[in-house]
Amino acid sequence: MQLYCKPAGDGLTVLAVHADGDTSPLAAYSGATIVLPYAGTERPADLLGKAPPAIDLSAYAAAKRFAVETGGVTVAGAAIATDRDSQAMIGNAYAYVYCQASGAASVSYKSKAGFVTLTADQIKAVALAVSAHVQACFQAEDAVDAALAATPPTITTLAQVDAAFASLAA
Repeated sequence: MQLYCKPAGDGLTVLAVHADGDTSPLAAYSGATIVLPYAGTERPADLLGKAPPAIDLSAYAAAKRFAVETGGVTVAGAAIATDRDSQAMIGNAYAYVYCQASGAASVSYKSKAGFVTLTADQIKAVALAVSAHVQACFQAEDAVDAALAATPPTITTLAQVDAAFASLAA
């Protein structure tokens, strides 16, 4: 489950509870909204309007990494989707144009703006940019986990976790 929360005073207030995989857009909630993973035993309806339960910063970092990883990237001025299906399609297109047997000089690809034809060099640039983005997201999560495990921990707040991913968000 995921808790959709709003900043309130020095803490957070739960606005809504969504099932994992729910595609409810954050845009449905005005202003700053923070999504927290929730695996507690309290009934979700009982959380509404209250402060969320204690937050597992490692789980929050994993959720943040996934959101940033799949939130897209811009390559040469074009918005590129980086959800898991798009990552696979881009990787497959790259493999196709660079496979010895295909001999393809270009690929047709459906972008957010519609169909485009990408040359081998263009699909390579997109694939490398997406791969670099995904790796940077995992490296940021790894660094957060190391900081949480440090003695004493050097990351102790949601804001510090958010800051670790700030430069990677689309």
